[in-house]
Amino acid sequence: MLDFHPQVIQNEGIYQFKLVFGSDRKTTGAYYTPPQLVQQLIKTALEPVIEERLNKTKSNDELEKTLLNLKVCDPACGSGHFLLAAARRIGKELARVRTGETEPGSEPLKLAIRDVIQNCIYGVDINPLAVDLCKVALWIEGFPGKLPLNFLDHRIKCGNSLVGVLDISCLDDGIPDEAYKAVTGDDKKLSTQLKKRNKKERENKGQLSIDERREDNNVDYAQIWRQLGAIPETTPQEVRSKEKQYKEILREPSRWLKYSACNLWTAAFFMPLTEYNLQLLPTTEALNRLEREIVETICKSEENYELRILNSELNKIVDAANKLAEEKHFFHWCLEFPEVFEQSGFDCILGNPPWERIKLQEKEFFASRNADIANAINKAAREKLIKELPKKNLELAQAFEDAKHDAEAQSKFIRESGRFLLTAVGDINTYAVFAETTRKLISSDGRVGVIVPTGIATDDTCKKFFGDLTQKQNLASLYDFENREGLFPAVDSRMKFSLLAISGKPIKRGNFAFFLTQPRQLDNQTRLFQLTPQDIALLNPNTLTCPVFRSSVDAELTKKIYQRVPVLENEQSGHNPWGVSFMRMFDMANDSGLFKNEAGDGLVPLYEAKMFHQFDHRWATYTDSGDTRDLTDEEKGNASFSAHSSP
Repeated sequence: MLDFHPQVIQNEGIYQFKLVFGSDRKTTGAYYTPPQLVQQLIKTALEPVIEERLNKTKSNDELEKTLLNLKVCDPACGSGHFLLAAARRIGKELARVRTGETEPGSEPLKLAIRDVIQNCIYGVDINPLAVDLCKVALWIEGFPGKLPLNFLDHRIKCGNSLVGVLDISCLDDGIPDEAYKAVTGDDKKLSTQLKKRNKKERENKGQLSIDERREDNNVDYAQIWRQLGAIPETTPQEVRSKEKQYKEILREPSRWLKYSACNLWTAAFFMPLTEYNLQLLPTTEALNRLEREIVETICKSEENYELRILNSELNKIVDAANKLAEEKHFFHWCLEFPEVFEQSGFDCILGNPPWERIKLQEKEFFASRNADIANAINKAAREKLIKELPKKNLELAQAFEDAKHDAEAQSKFIRESGRFLLTAVGDINTYAVFAETTRKLISSDGRVGVIVPTGIATDDTCKKFFGDLTQKQNLASLYDFENREGLFPAVDSRMKFSLLAISGKPIKRGNFAFFLTQPRQLDNQTRLFQLTPQDIALLNPNTLTCPVFRSSVDAELTKKIYQRVPVLENEQSGHNPWGVSFMRMFDMANDSGLFKNEAGDGLVPLYEAKMFHQFDHRWATYTDSGDTRDLTDEEKGNASFSAHSSP
């Protein structure tokens, strides 16, 4: 359903319905994950949590409660593949506890899975269709035939896991000034004015006039959510009662104020900075004033109600922010799952988050909107067609500009919001910021198990994150795969990805394996090796990125070499045992006057980079015609043969 986009085409007065290839699957990161990879993550991330919790439980009577208190989430859940696997695994353990049997029968197993789905499973996805599919999948899996379907609206939610407030304390500092940095379509002059205005407002934040007061909020949201979760679901009436109470919680005035405050804070990054929006743009003063407001509820019917504040001017700003939040799917973790974060976070995070750059891809955008632009022969031709678009299709041109603004605004949020201190580097990819988010979502003794490109451990843009992960001993395992055997059919065969497991508590040695093509290869112990944070710092002291080895023998041999022979230069300690210095001596463009085109006394041939290779100083040579060619094996075998420089 996500691969195609419905389109109605008029051809000579006849309307035709067609399904054209769209970009919904790619832009939302909704890809199917092979079951064998899902099961491996269950093994490395969820099962250690289950085992540890059960080992801590002293009484058999408490085992069931312990299992049902587990909190498992997929922050990019799609149709629920990982959540289903987690529900089955916890459900099987629960059925064993209840029946005392190693392999429980289908009926107690089904009932146990239903109870796990009701109590343990959480999911978030930006795609509303995926959220609905996830609910249906969980309903089917947990339907024992006699009981009603679970109520899931409070646990499986639609939202952008990367955009919104994670820790509500960030509101205390006001809106960051950089939220008003201009992107495509913004007024740069207005951007400068708003930055200055907001800076001043932040400096004065918290000051009240004589007749003002700040609303006290002593509501225990976590307790309210726990009470909601405790409502049984054994009859349709109980399910309807639970749904009704959930809706009442959402309209509770003090919660709505916090929800609106989070939306104001987030909307500042996304709302277009234009004169048209000037009266609706939220700043720190609006956030500060909202704390002092009283909320009134206007009920038009039992299902139709409206919450608003008495200050009409501020109410317009709040309404605009809340509308934008609904449109862009802002997701505030601290408000959506308060009972989880009261306990410091989830017990386990599982998933396969999107691997996409946060940058509008023109070809993908126009794939289902304009075939001529999408199929242009090259980028230059595509840009020319886009430039002419306002003359031919003003509505599509505006939609493209709006999409560019949204993409750049999201990039701005990730870089400037303060949520992503380790991964908001370079050309941002969603997998890296998702990895950083999952680490913040788990409790101190929780675990993460995600599938991400291997660049999370080896790329320069991820070195701060991976270095922090290893040096704080939070890396449990990293198993690298090459896609040569098509584990992901829709992904290039050269793509390298990893099963990354993160622990909330310190682990002395992380488990590693590289160049795998199938999960079953993890059973081969010679492919596995362990590295301590000290080992990684020894091998790669300057970047703290992950060294790559094919076997445990390679890893041990390399460690012994590095223990005896230091690196050329340790940039962290400043130690330079070899006395090496690096410099750019000559530049072919800037220093062209120093080079001669003909041989002469006191001159030496110019040896260019393309003439040598790793471990081979005679890789290529110039020909008489001025071209270069690789040396033959015979020439390399001739010790007296010298490569020729440019004639």
